[in-house]
Amino acid sequence: MDLISIGDVLSSPENNTEFFCLPPNKNNWTLSTKGVFTLDARDFPPDSDEYLPEQVKNDGWVEVLDGGTIEEIVANAKQQLGVPSLDELFKAFIFYYENDAFLEFQ
Repeated sequence: MDLISIGDVLSSPENNTEFFCLPPNKNNWTLSTKGVFTLDARDFPPDSDEYLPEQVKNDGWVEVLDGGTIEEIVANAKQQLGVPSLDELFKAFIFYYENDAFLEFQ
C-alpha cells in the first residue's frame, strides 16, 4: 500500500477509498504528513487483518476518516468557499476528525 500525503488526499478526494490511516499524534499532522489507505475489509475473511497496512498493525497508526467522508469534507468546503486553499481544506479535515462535523467557515 502506497503512502500519500494529506495534501494529495485533499487535492484529489475522488481518488480515495476505504479508511485513511495516519500516525497517531494528530498534533504533528501537516499537509505533507504521509498516510496510507486500508484495503476493502470485505475482500478478506472476517477474522483477518490483512486489509490493514503494516503501519497500522506494527506502528500504531490510526484509521482517521474514510474516503467518502474526505470527499464530503472537500465538497462542503467548496460549497462554502468556492475554491478553498489546501490550508482551508486541511483545517476542515482536522475539524471533522475532532468533532465529527463540518467546519463552518466565517
